Amino acid sequence: MRKVLLTTTALIALGGISAATADVNISGKLIQRYNQWSDDDTAGSGLNNSAMSKDLQLWIQSSAELDNGMTVGGNIRLRGGSSPDDRNYITVGGDFGSITWGSTWAPIYSNSVGINWMDDVDSGGEYSGGSDIDTTSTVTTDDGAARGRLFTSSYTTTSGKAQKVIYSTPSISGLKLSVSFADAGKTSKGDHTSMAAVYNNGPVKVYYATEKADHANAASATADTELREYGVQYSADFGRVWALAKSDVNTSNAGSETSNQEGNQFGIAYNMADNLTGVAYYTSSEENANASANTNDEYTATAVGVNYSVGGGLSMSVHHTMFDYTDASNATATAGQGSNDGAATRIQMTLRF
Repeated sequence: MRKVLLTTTALIALGGISAATADVNISGKLIQRYNQWSDDDTAGSGLNNSAMSKDLQLWIQSSAELDNGMTVGGNIRLRGGSSPDDRNYITVGGDFGSITWGSTWAPIYSNSVGINWMDDVDSGGEYSGGSDIDTTSTVTTDDGAARGRLFTSSYTTTSGKAQKVIYSTPSISGLKLSVSFADAGKTSKGDHTSMAAVYNNGPVKVYYATEKADHANAASATADTELREYGVQYSADFGRVWALAKSDVNTSNAGSETSNQEGNQFGIAYNMADNLTGVAYYTSSEENANASANTNDEYTATAVGVNYSVGGGLSMSVHHTMFDYTDASNATATAGQGSNDGAATRIQMTLRF
C-alpha cells in the first residue's frame, strides 16, 4: 500500500498525468556488406582478407502528448546479424528538459560530429579492415589496422549502450547541457558518468563532452578511465565540415598514468549531385604515457567514401581507408602485432523501411 501511495504522489508531482493514446511507428533497415583489406600482416593458413557481413535493425517507437503538455515516448531496437544487441529506453520531456532511462548511448557519443556517429555515406562509420562477423574466435587473424592498443575511430564511450539515466536541459538560445549515470552493477564499483555541453544554432555546432569510468575495485592496478571529446561542425546546403579532438586517459589507484591517448579527426561530407554524397576525412591518434608499454605508438588514416540513393529506401555505398600503424617498440608486422600499413574497402547496400 505504501508503494502505491508513493507512486501516486510522484505522479501528482509531475503535474497530474492523465492517460493518453500513444502513436506507434515501426521502421528499420537491412544492411548487406562486403569487406576486403590488405596490409603487412601475413594471413594464417586457410584465412583470407575478405568477409561478408549483415545487419538488421528494427525500431519500434511510441510518442504521446499528455494533457499537462508533457511528452512521453518509448524506443525499442531489435537487432540481429553481425553483432546482435538491442537498445530500449523511455523518454519523458517537458519545459524542464528531458529525462531518458534505458539502454542507449551516453551524451559524449550521441553528440559527436565524428564520422562514426554521423555515418554520412551509410558505411557503418569508420572501417579499417578486419571481419565484423567473427568476434569470438580465439585465432589471431589478419585484422587490418586494429591492434587493440590505440583507438582507430571517433567512437568515444566507456559505458556503450549500458542501461543509464540521462538528463538534458531545454535548449536555451542554442545551448543544451546533458548528464548521464550508468551503474556498473553489484560486482563492480566502476560506475560511468558522462556530461556534454552543446551549442547549436543550426549551421554551427560546438560541443565539449566527457565520460568517466571509476576503478572497479581497490586494487592498485585497477584504473579510472576518463574520456574527453570536443569539436565543431559547420553544415549548409553543400553538406558539412567538421573537426574534433579526443583523449583517453587511464590512471591506476596508485596514481600511475598507464595510458594517455590523444587523437583528432577532420573531414568534409559533400552533396556531389542529386542523391549522391561523398565524404573525405583524416583520423590520427597516439599514445603519450611513459608508463605504457605502447608509448609513442601512432595511428593515421585517410578515408574517402561515396553513397548513392537509388530510391525506395535503397542506397549503395563504397568506403575506402588507407591506414598506417606505427608500433614504436616492434616495427615488424606479424598477425595482430607490430607496425602495419595497408588499405580496407567496404561495399554496402542499405534498405530503409
